Amino acid sequence: MNGKQQAIYKDQLVEFMRELAKDGYKSYLHNDSTDGYLYGYLITPSDTVMYVQRGDYGYGWTFSIQYKPSKNNGSGCGCLANHIDDLSLAVIQQAEREGLAFANRLNATHYKNSAEWLKGYWDKDHLQEIA
Repeated sequence: MNGKQQAIYKDQLVEFMRELAKDGYKSYLHNDSTDGYLYGYLITPSDTVMYVQRGDYGYGWTFSIQYKPSKNNGSGCGCLANHIDDLSLAVIQQAEREGLAFANRLNATHYKNSAEWLKGYWDKDHLQEIA
């Protein structure tokens, strides 16, 4: 993904995060221009932490549920079977439902709340809250 494409996708993600705020979501953009990755985190109204990023090779968007890291389950699991081209509230709600169901099947240990996740997040200096 070239710099121009990255800027377009970043604008899309930020605009979407601002729209989600109207529906009770809290959003953080990973804002480090040196690493070349475009991703962020969504805190849902039910306090679930979701990771969102541009898909492989710049195609679509992917989502994962974040939970406490473990040897057996890592730190998160994918939410939807396919990349999503258009970001929408309905897609996020579906991703949360499917991701939580998958995490539960894995017997993953969920964070007590998003504050616990944020407290342990390793790269807070590069998180920019989007309101």
